[in-house]
Amino acid sequence: MTTVQDIAVMVEKLAPKHLCEDWDNVGLLVGERSMAVTGVLTSLDVTPEVVEEAEAKGYNMIVSHHPVIFKGMKQITDETALGRLMIQLISKKIAVYSAHTNLDIANGGLNDLAAAQIGLANVKGLETVHQTGFCKIITFVPATHRDAVMQAMGDAGAGKIGNYSHCAFYTEGTGTFKPLEGANPYIGKVGQAATVKEDRIEAIVPKNLVNSVIAAMKDAHPYEVPAYEVHQLVTPSEEATIGRIGELADTLDTEGFIELIKACFPRGRARFGGAKPDAVTKVALCTGSGAEFIKKAAKMGAQAYVTGDVKYHDMQMAKELGILVADVGHFGTEIGAAQLLAAHIGIQMQEQEVTDVPVVVSDVHEDFFFA
Repeated sequence: MTTVQDIAVMVEKLAPKHLCEDWDNVGLLVGERSMAVTGVLTSLDVTPEVVEEAEAKGYNMIVSHHPVIFKGMKQITDETALGRLMIQLISKKIAVYSAHTNLDIANGGLNDLAAAQIGLANVKGLETVHQTGFCKIITFVPATHRDAVMQAMGDAGAGKIGNYSHCAFYTEGTGTFKPLEGANPYIGKVGQAATVKEDRIEAIVPKNLVNSVIAAMKDAHPYEVPAYEVHQLVTPSEEATIGRIGELADTLDTEGFIELIKACFPRGRARFGGAKPDAVTKVALCTGSGAEFIKKAAKMGAQAYVTGDVKYHDMQMAKELGILVADVGHFGTEIGAAQLLAAHIGIQMQEQEVTDVPVVVSDVHEDFFFA
């Protein structure tokens, strides 16, 4: 049985929740974590049409990019559109999980997908949003349970290094202990000193995930009271960045760049403004609403910038800065999130040999702009 929580863990391997912006609302927003999943529908937004599509397919979970609940709700009634949507979801027992700015920021996430669509090389982050400090967790476990404990810690976020997950180190050793009155030892007897062959497991963990990793370790550990240590590391923090900047394989003029962007984002309603550079070699981007980073893109040497939701005076500023701006629309730059999420969940299911839960991209959700 695959549960809502299992799908949440799969998504968080791509887009850990701790990466999201402080103002954001991500994770499981509607539903029960223990509910068995009959099918997963991925979408940019959660709309009544998307919910109806999920119901028609017999799927009881939607994984979206945009949070279905963004600001606090004081009531759930049929007097508002959001209230009616929530009633629709709850009455149909359809769970909703959203990965928003954490998916934008994540390595291999939505901004990296857009960079790949354009064909950028030597891709780097555009704007640092926060830095993540690290700790090391050390625990000791019988060899019989080593793999289970390492797996649980990795699933909770331990051992994530670059594009690798579940990184850890273990060594063999011998543990000693004496169970006291009232103890319920997994090995040994009360009042008698005991020795046991144990493995020492070490893994790095982002500071904000320490408690959840410890909880996962304890759940998988056979001992009544597992021994563990937490050490703060003084190595440089990992930077989390929004937006990307990279280089085109070939230099393009303004018209050539316009044609490239139209081809790369066929579902976008592209508008172009700002400057008209003779040569475009370096391109910056930010999916969604990214006009706030036009200055940063120009400062980092980009001749062109791709984003959505650009206003008139943003284009005026871009012209003054000498940078071409492609406004492909919020929908146009982010509709790829649905395919990205479906592909990632599908890979996770293959690795876990889950064959009874279909994962499908919504085919009814359209841009709210229609002309």
